[in-house]
Amino acid sequence: MQPMTDVKPICLQTNSKEIINLLGKSHVLELLYYLSSQNRPIRFNELKRELSITATTLSRRLEDFIATELISREVFAEVPARVEYSLSKKGKSLGPVLKNLFKWVENNN
Repeated sequence: MQPMTDVKPICLQTNSKEIINLLGKSHVLELLYYLSSQNRPIRFNELKRELSITATTLSRRLEDFIATELISREVFAEVPARVEYSLSKKGKSLGPVLKNLFKWVENNN
């Protein structure tokens, strides 16, 4: 008889764990919620102002989102420089999951 092995779900395995870890960082859920509720590209300062988040933290979270392909970043050749952020297809697909998570939290608090 073979010993039972504990198989982790895919989301807890090395390749996918990056997104799970990202979701636990500060301001991530707020940022994703705000981006998904706007349905338009959003500039850095608007995010900073609306979410009351420091520029450093916002910059780090946006870099994390870009690295995991949850958002896209578009730079316009203007003076002053204009950069807009929007959810990618992958980021938009996370919307229903977050909605269910938020609903679960509301129902269980």
